[in-house]
Amino acid sequence: MRVAGRDAWRRVHGVKKGCGVRVSSYGSPKDKKPMKLGGHAVIGIFLALALAVSTGFPAKAAAAVSIKKIEETALDAKIADPKKRLVMVFMAAWCAPCIDELPTLNKLHRKFKDQGLEIIGISIDLDGPDAMQPVVNALKIDFPVYWYGEKAVEKFALFAIPMLFLVKEGEVVERIHGRRTESFLDKKFSNFLK
Repeated sequence: MRVAGRDAWRRVHGVKKGCGVRVSSYGSPKDKKPMKLGGHAVIGIFLALALAVSTGFPAKAAAAVSIKKIEETALDAKIADPKKRLVMVFMAAWCAPCIDELPTLNKLHRKFKDQGLEIIGISIDLDGPDAMQPVVNALKIDFPVYWYGEKAVEKFALFAIPMLFLVKEGEVVERIHGRRTESFLDKKFSNFLK
């Protein structure tokens, strides 16, 4: 099975192509056979743990942005601001398409920020801000990323991630789900700013 965002996931997690790591889930509830890991995977896990212990975990590295918790009232205020053209990006550290899309969003943030477009990331990870921080560090993301947690799923009726909300004059005018190409998003953001 081909995983979307595999190359970006490998970059973030420091896995080289051809290492043979393959993760599969259990079958039906009656068929709970344990996952088998090949020799390369065991060696890779061992080396990753040894490297993390000797050099410190990636979350300790200096980041362009530091992920902070955002309260509901502060997030609602960002959305309600009638003067803003806002793109909210809902994501998680375990989501390969989310990770794959982040460099594109970062590039578009740099392109459109002086034209009045604000892009913010909203992490829905269960493990708090620390879950997404290594991803932000590795990809050198420079737009603000906040942790809101799993309550975002219900509050914003999220049914897929990544999901982008385009907010204009305090109203969500469009929801875009799934990873999109740079050309698609560039055109979408250009039109959104008109």
